Amino acid sequence: MSETTPAPRAYVLGAELRDARNKAGLGLRQLATKLDVSHSVVVRWERGQRVPSTEAVSALCAVLGMNGTTRERLMKLTREAVSEPPNTVSVGATGEADQMAALLEFERMATAITEVSPVIVPGMLQTADYASAIMSAGIPSGETDKRVMMRLGRRDLITRRRAPVRFTAVMLESALHQSIGGPEVMLDQLHFLLEMGERGNVEIRVVPSAAGWTPAHAGPFVLLEFAKAEPVVHLEHHRSSAFLRDEADVKAFVSAREDVEQSAMSSEDTADLIARIIDQEETPE
Repeated sequence: MSETTPAPRAYVLGAELRDARNKAGLGLRQLATKLDVSHSVVVRWERGQRVPSTEAVSALCAVLGMNGTTRERLMKLTREAVSEPPNTVSVGATGEADQMAALLEFERMATAITEVSPVIVPGMLQTADYASAIMSAGIPSGETDKRVMMRLGRRDLITRRRAPVRFTAVMLESALHQSIGGPEVMLDQLHFLLEMGERGNVEIRVVPSAAGWTPAHAGPFVLLEFAKAEPVVHLEHHRSSAFLRDEADVKAFVSAREDVEQSAMSSEDTADLIARIIDQEETPE
């Protein structure tokens, strides 16, 4: 039977169960023995590939000696994971945290990621100052620093030596002319795009202004692809986000990706454009 992509809450639940087991100092086989289940079952729970029953989670909580508050939280998450639909939407701080945890897991498992970002530079290609300028509005400085570091940390997926993720970034030409953070910050960001575009696993492409309307103009999206599972689409807007796993919905975004790429400049032409913009900004009038 082919693998499927776990739902976001199943991923979050699996991560919570794995963390609880590790904190209790138990190995996978030890826990499986205590619960009288096979080792592979526990593995699938922790990977989010299978949602345990509420009875199984209750037994697991008892074995690990969890307090009542933790137990209730895991039971609630289990019930949500069992009834989770293919497409999920989260709003607010709690939902945002759950979706981020799931996104990090999806990114970790992906073999290819395409990010269509019409207005700004895609997150994985942002410099610290550029990301800080975006995130600082209405957020305490300490929280901003934390979010920026998390965003920069996610870049390891495409910069690591061993099996880096194939990353394609598509943005509108106007994104290169935004003065986010001021001229110096933007100039550093453009230089960084050129640097990242030289990596063999990274492709940066710009949709020229002359192209007219494309699906990119409808809004940003991220398409995550896996070796043994169906693709997943992630959508994000302010304090809300969504994961799409429904086959028809994902297929529509795959088609949108293809349409956008047909309108986009090649990576070589994109690099030339960025270099020209840098030259214009650095050349005194």
